[in-house]
Amino acid sequence: MFRSSTGFAVKSVSTMALKTLVVVGAGLGGASLVSSSVFASLTATASNTTGGSVQTGTLSLTQANASAPASGGFTTAITAMAPGDTVNRYVDLTNGGSLNAAGMTLGIAATPSNILTTNGTTGLQVLVDECSIAWSTVTAGVCSGTTTHNLLTTSANTLPTAQTFTPSTLNASATPLHLKISISLPAGSEITVNGVSNAGANTVQGLTTALTWTFTETERTPTTTNS
Repeated sequence: MFRSSTGFAVKSVSTMALKTLVVVGAGLGGASLVSSSVFASLTATASNTTGGSVQTGTLSLTQANASAPASGGFTTAITAMAPGDTVNRYVDLTNGGSLNAAGMTLGIAATPSNILTTNGTTGLQVLVDECSIAWSTVTAGVCSGTTTHNLLTTSANTLPTAQTFTPSTLNASATPLHLKISISLPAGSEITVNGVSNAGANTVQGLTTALTWTFTETERTPTTTNS
């Protein structure tokens, strides 16, 4: 500070300029703080208020002894079978799921494995027939509706590799498939002398095997739905 020629006190120019810069700087800092807190980013959301659930379907196949008329199905043992004999077993198959099926196969597992299931000529032969309604008379194998040959006669030795057959329907919750499984032993001749068959190791006499019948259905073709 100094006195002018007029006698008044005058502040130094440099001092005033410094104070001005301080005030301006403070003002700019305050503006920056206000700007960062007031002008925040904006957010908006939207969502459904109902629905939105996803439910998966089921593929379910069940096998049961034919109920009308009553049948022992596969649970009844076959005994004393001779060459030329045919034994029929009746079962019902039901797709009880909510998904339709696209195809079906039948396979057989044998325990133990022997000539009955390994020899395609002298071993067991299998035929599958379907009746459009329940088989009328099991003892006579009568179908009062329409009979369909689902699986033509095939030797049991091919069935470890499941064979395809086409039932009348594979739709979900449809009426059961009424099947007749015909098991036959081809006619043949053996001569037994003193308890020994001339067929040797290829004899069909005195053999026992337990058969597990497996029906398999596959899922329908996958779909794409727009809605």
